[in-house]
Amino acid sequence: MVDIVREFDTLGFNEFPDDVERMLEQVEWEDRLNRLRVGVVLTFSLYEGRDEKYLGYNLDKLSDGTPVFMIRPAWVNMGYDFKVCVQGWDDSAHPAPSHPEIYSDLYWKREHDDSDSFEAICNAVLDIYDGESADVVLNRYRNEFNFTVGRRPEALLKPLPWLFIEQDIRYWNFSGRDKTVELVKKLYNGVPLSELDLALEPSDDETQLQPLKEIHETTLAITNSD
Repeated sequence: MVDIVREFDTLGFNEFPDDVERMLEQVEWEDRLNRLRVGVVLTFSLYEGRDEKYLGYNLDKLSDGTPVFMIRPAWVNMGYDFKVCVQGWDDSAHPAPSHPEIYSDLYWKREHDDSDSFEAICNAVLDIYDGESADVVLNRYRNEFNFTVGRRPEALLKPLPWLFIEQDIRYWNFSGRDKTVELVKKLYNGVPLSELDLALEPSDDETQLQPLKEIHETTLAITNSD
């Protein structure tokens, strides 16, 4: 468990402090995703002291008040990257959704629920990938979600903008958020499990899914919602 030395009330999606906004306005941005990435990095640069190790940012909330938050730096790379957490994702002290866990959840939804609902949540992921906020996307697709398995859709979608930003920062001149979305496209296109790389750990040699039973034991599971 890391010790959070300072917590920020919010880092709003696509909304930055006034002094950061003034800096961003000095540039004509051809790519709004690059503006978003630079705005996040500038916010970290201006507001974090050199003597602070781990900091928290409250990012969002689920409809029941469950917090979505960020811890930075991530304790593996110790750079501008960060760890996105959703309270209740698992029972750890810092419950961070991993990409394989998100892919696994989508896979189970594909296998157990109707194709229209699965198509809607994949389109929601792709809209967030294109730079839309989770709130806008949830409002767009909410009535099309009719799932019986996995986590609640908002628990999957609310952390995604920040997971994409983290990828854009970590893989700055390379794949960025493309690293995250390619497997979602494969799931969307019906690629079978045998051809999907769903390893839960980088060292795993075989494809693994997070078991549906394990997902349903979390407080964010559809089966545990009111």
